[in-house]
Amino acid sequence: MSRLEEEMRELREQLSKLASKVEKLEGAEQVMSFGHHPGPPEPIASLIRMLAERLPDKPDAGMAFFGGIQEKDGKISSSYFSGHDLESMMTCSPKRIASLLSPFSSEQRISILKTLVKGDKSSSELSQATGLEGGQLYHHLKELALAEYMEQRERGIYTLTEKGQMALLTVMAMASTLEKRVTTEEVEATFWESRKEEKTREQT
Repeated sequence: MSRLEEEMRELREQLSKLASKVEKLEGAEQVMSFGHHPGPPEPIASLIRMLAERLPDKPDAGMAFFGGIQEKDGKISSSYFSGHDLESMMTCSPKRIASLLSPFSSEQRISILKTLVKGDKSSSELSQATGLEGGQLYHHLKELALAEYMEQRERGIYTLTEKGQMALLTVMAMASTLEKRVTTEEVEATFWESRKEEKTREQT
């Protein structure tokens, strides 16, 4: 292969990669947000473009990111941001995911976490805010402590951990975005129809 042919080949490869990146960026521009907005606000759109540039150079690739910031007394008290590519996320075991999300399967524990996100609370303050008393309250506090979402700083005073704050804010943001759009009846009807079709195929 002559030097000119080699340079042309390299040029074609570079153009192909550039076209792929442009296609990703154009796709990112078209990303629509949930709700009634025509698209993400500019700061989010800029973030999406930045993440699109960092997607693996593969035909099928994905990335998810989450972050949050909280201010108290006029000062930023905490902030976090994390991004992961689809391939690495798929290696996360179902058991680990279920373990992390398990505390959020209880409305009572979510109420406790939402109370603690406002600041440290005593057991009596938590009881007053959530309506939980005695053994019922301590059962949920123990489960949250085992999940490392909450800890007891001093006797009878409970505080949200950094891990707990990240988990709570992320889950609340997801809940605010992924609100239920289908009824139980619609889901049951769909599965019932699918089951009838399966039985018909089995009989034929």
